[in-house]
Amino acid sequence: MFEPVSIQEVRQALKAVEDIERPDADNEGDPLNSPLVYDYLSPEDQNKVDRAVEVVSGYVRDPSGEPNNRSITTLNKNGFRTNFNQDQYDPYRYVGSVSVGEWDIDVSDPSSDEED
Repeated sequence: MFEPVSIQEVRQALKAVEDIERPDADNEGDPLNSPLVYDYLSPEDQNKVDRAVEVVSGYVRDPSGEPNNRSITTLNKNGFRTNFNQDQYDPYRYVGSVSVGEWDIDVSDPSSDEED
């Protein structure tokens, strides 16, 4: 059975990653869950990021996998700049992110491009 994610769970998960320090590397502007940042985080911080990605990804989608516009609006109203839409070039892929503090978290579907 589908168990919906609550805004309280999302706020808690995002609050946990808000103060993660950017690792020393050339990663300015990269999302928190990109390999250029994630791979340099402590295992504890990686677990926090994994949880945030899981919770936010579940929250911005309805049970069919389509964007949940009500949830996206709720995130924006709660101060988390959020977007989640159909990819411009691949109608079967959704792309988006949520911002918390100085971080973006990528919640996009995996790319089918070979270069990724």
